[in-house]
Amino acid sequence: MEQADFLTGLNPLQLRLTEVCRALAENERVFINAKDVLAVIATEDWNMDDETFEEECEELNCGVASIEHYDPESVGYAYRVLLKMGLPWRNRYPLLDLKGMIGDFHDEHPFGPESVEVRRSKYANILFPFHKNPVLPVSLLNGVVLSDDTEIPSHNLEELWMGMEHLRQDPQLSLRELMEIMPGPDFGPGGVMGGFDAIYAFYEKGEGPLTLRGQIDTVIDGGRTRIAVRSLPHGVLLNTVLTQIKALHATESCPPFILKSDSEGMKLDIIIDMPPTISADELKAVLYRKTDLERTVHFRCAFKDCKGWTVEGPLITVLKEAVAQCSSAWKQKNGQALKHVPFIRDIIRFKGFKNPLNTLTDARRTVILKTHAL
Repeated sequence: MEQADFLTGLNPLQLRLTEVCRALAENERVFINAKDVLAVIATEDWNMDDETFEEECEELNCGVASIEHYDPESVGYAYRVLLKMGLPWRNRYPLLDLKGMIGDFHDEHPFGPESVEVRRSKYANILFPFHKNPVLPVSLLNGVVLSDDTEIPSHNLEELWMGMEHLRQDPQLSLRELMEIMPGPDFGPGGVMGGFDAIYAFYEKGEGPLTLRGQIDTVIDGGRTRIAVRSLPHGVLLNTVLTQIKALHATESCPPFILKSDSEGMKLDIIIDMPPTISADELKAVLYRKTDLERTVHFRCAFKDCKGWTVEGPLITVLKEAVAQCSSAWKQKNGQALKHVPFIRDIIRFKGFKNPLNTLTDARRTVILKTHAL
């Protein structure tokens, strides 16, 4: 696994793919064929001849395997990396927009690159100013899977931005005060996470385990037992969970029966029906214990990267360094250059400033529980 850069959250191949998308597109709105992007990487960066490139693309048209099946300098590997950067169930804020046969969060089975179009997303266009450092540490925004099987979790953009703003203006801000603004990670698929003490310990130390769950709602608890799975934990595919639920028929005395399994976009609705011999809470406990509807992940706040980033430890320590290295997104509305980054009180008082991050904020997806109790 290539080492990523902390500020951009990208390894060299990912960064190169975004650069090629920018270079090939006439403007930010234009989609280009994924095969054209891969051709630049293969022929210019890897010196692959045209015949070999076409052969590898033809293999992808016959079927796209998981990334582990490909050599790091193969078209299949680059294609899987490109797709992953645009999948909303893998990224809190995808850096690429994708159109076409990209698969879904059932099993991630895409078609070949000729069936997919791509462009840089609005997030990439705003977060990565040309020839400047990002305006936010994208590794903390979008998350990163590290080579030692740990992860940096993703965060809500508005919470991360405002947390950094408050810390910039009050370096003595305590972790509890910061967590009033940044209560915890926020993942693309939503889900449930808890509790506060575990998240506080993770942020205080800079690493530690967090338990992630899919959201399960009680529909009926009485004459029948019926529950609805509304979301999956970060990193879990739907087909995996459905297979595990069906496998409970062989192991549980009261096997669950799936009445309905619907999904549209990122919305999920799995209705599971049981006789009244088991309560809704008991059924939830079985599903959390026996399937990937609950998983524990060891997370970190930062890592040593390919550009020499050496700040590791508590979240506040990492954020202070990020504040020092990230580019300012604030601009004056009259177009004049800023001599210094304004304080929030000046922004509120004078109202002469603008920030493109305002157009990117959105609602929190992951529910944070006080405890892990069912």
